[in-house]
Amino acid sequence: MSNRHRALRVLSGNALRWKELLFWTLLLAAFQSMESPQLRRQIAGVLETIAFVALAILSAGNLDGLGLEFVCWEPIRLRGATVSMAAGFSAGSIVAIVALLSHQALGVDSGWNNVGLAVVLGPVVEEVVFRGYCMTAALHLARGSSRTARNWRAATAVALVFMAAHGARLGVTPVQLCCIAVTGTLYGMIRIRQQSTVAAVLAHGCYNLALYVAFWVGLSA
Repeated sequence: MSNRHRALRVLSGNALRWKELLFWTLLLAAFQSMESPQLRRQIAGVLETIAFVALAILSAGNLDGLGLEFVCWEPIRLRGATVSMAAGFSAGSIVAIVALLSHQALGVDSGWNNVGLAVVLGPVVEEVVFRGYCMTAALHLARGSSRTARNWRAATAVALVFMAAHGARLGVTPVQLCCIAVTGTLYGMIRIRQQSTVAAVLAHGCYNLALYVAFWVGLSA
């Protein structure tokens, strides 16, 4: 093969990475804008978030570069999406009741921009890291076990890492850590069952939405 043909193949391969590049660029830009205290930046963040969500939906199953090939960002059926969202919202509702009975704070921040971060962008970032990269690694390490044991071990191990990461924050109580571990396991099993990190993102986002609904209606310690 001539050098010219090799160069054309390289350029062609690089051209196929625009979706992956936009995925990371829009996600990080939207996250940074939504975190800003400036209203103008927050409004820009909304537009960036909409653009990111559109790209994330359209590119599901087609991200195979820049590290995203290990994330399992695959499309899911409507039924799978509905089940994932219902499971997440139900889990959030149960945790809200547990928080009320145990006099625990829900851990939600006021402000419409924080709602966007908690329901959309935050779940994407966390699930890409934990149910994406970490889950892929955990499933690989547990490959010698039976399928059921492998799935549960991987989901539980990643949930513990997920819990430890949240435990580094100040003010987190043991009850909250237990809830994080349980919901982390739930996200992991949803990801495995649906064979897509997108399902875990939907469950996580609806979980956080349920906490905000409980906060808005006054179901909070």
